Amino acid sequence: RGFDTTVIEARDGIGGVWRLDKTGEHVGVRREQRATSSKYYLGFSDFPIPDSAPDFVSHEEYLAYLEDYAERFGIKSCMRFGHSTVAVRRSALPGGGWEVDVVSGRRKETLRFDAVAVCSGLHTEPDFPPKGSPTPPKGFKARVVHARELKDARNTLKGKRIIVVGGGETGAELAHVAAEVGSEPALMSLRRGITVIGPYLPLPLADRVPDARTPPVDLNERRVLSLLPHPLKHFIFTRDKEGVFALRDQNPGKHTLGHLLDRCAAALGSLMIVPFFIAGNVAADICQEVAHPLFWSSSKPPFREPNGSELSKEMQKATCLPATPPVRLQRDTQQLLEYTKRATWFRMQGYTSWHYQQVRSLLEEFSGARHTQNFLTKSDDFIYNLLDHSLELRPGISSYEGTNTVVFDDGTRADIDIVVWCTGYQPKVPFLADLLGKDGGGDCHASGSVDACDSRLDGQELFKNVFHPKLGESFAFIGFARPQLGAMPPLAELQARWFGAVLDGEAKLPPAEKMEAEMVTD
Repeated sequence: RGFDTTVIEARDGIGGVWRLDKTGEHVGVRREQRATSSKYYLGFSDFPIPDSAPDFVSHEEYLAYLEDYAERFGIKSCMRFGHSTVAVRRSALPGGGWEVDVVSGRRKETLRFDAVAVCSGLHTEPDFPPKGSPTPPKGFKARVVHARELKDARNTLKGKRIIVVGGGETGAELAHVAAEVGSEPALMSLRRGITVIGPYLPLPLADRVPDARTPPVDLNERRVLSLLPHPLKHFIFTRDKEGVFALRDQNPGKHTLGHLLDRCAAALGSLMIVPFFIAGNVAADICQEVAHPLFWSSSKPPFREPNGSELSKEMQKATCLPATPPVRLQRDTQQLLEYTKRATWFRMQGYTSWHYQQVRSLLEEFSGARHTQNFLTKSDDFIYNLLDHSLELRPGISSYEGTNTVVFDDGTRADIDIVVWCTGYQPKVPFLADLLGKDGGGDCHASGSVDACDSRLDGQELFKNVFHPKLGESFAFIGFARPQLGAMPPLAELQARWFGAVLDGEAKLPPAEKMEAEMVTD
């Protein structure tokens, strides 16, 4: 759109949380981390991730993609790396706009802009220790850390007695790592159940074949589903008694009139549909044969005439393959090999998809919410660790005792070496303190130019997850909306396009009062 754009970036390169930071100064990925959203949702529309990449890319592969994107569109020329933003405020100069205080080393400067897009994201300040969590007593020697500190989780946790607190994406991944490298069965602490859907739908590892027939789970998202009421969506996803999301018999929610009627209707429907399938297959065979030119030939020998030359020619055609297999075939084959090894082990232990379904259904049964109202955990490797008892489930932590003892809510105890809290991040942006309150996160007891009680930055107090009614159309939050299923890049791209259209005059925002009223409705 021709805007003169400047990007202020605190780190020494692009990538944000996808850039591995060994110093611990910045929030970032772990050494062994892979994306839990598929590449189809991580790429931007004008520069898709290459088809040769695996469905779920590593952090190195995604960082390389972002580097290629920046190179392709010449973005680096407008980036100022190694510059930290410390404050943003309204400009008092004629013409208005915004003043941004920036620090680089010992140098501090104030830059002025007509518009500001905050793209720092939600992963800046760890929610640690979380509200209501116990405090270790003096002399407690076991480490109590936030997941952010584990940049090299496998080496840090190797040989340790471990508790992982939380069941989100990070908690599920670290629980799996802890189960693999810990000295004893690792412990996973949960106060409530979680909804696990796995990376592929609908099959668990034992039955999974990652090829074109088994797309990543986030490709199953449909706009029409988001328009349905939660009770109906929950019924749709849990209705099939043989499906992965089937409810256990012990779950009261399974024994309802709706599920009974559905089972009866499914049985009657099968009796009606099967004859049509049989007739359809017969009709297809007939049409295929009568359409073949040789079918109407009056003289057809049962075999072709013996002819070595013709056989040689036909064989060359039949076996003529490209020197290099298609990139998709290479990718699918590599993924198939990886999953086949794990699935073979799973089967050899005597487990089936039924065991997987039971564990997953049990976790959701105690989540306290419907299937479609929970955040979805796509990392499901820890389920297999629960099945082989290299990982054990425990309730929440109530207190610490002695030098290394953890007491759980049910009174049980465990001696440990490290407690890893996977409790996420607080929706705060410290450099917006002048605008949003004392800490830039909506402290209701702070003072600021915007009502601090109305300043949460997780999208819930923003108009369409982008604009704050009291900051105007020249100030936007990009990438502060987290989808239940999918990834942030597509949302951030749409938000950025909308912001650009507003600045260019192609789109208009409603008055602040109307925005606030619509936010209540949303």
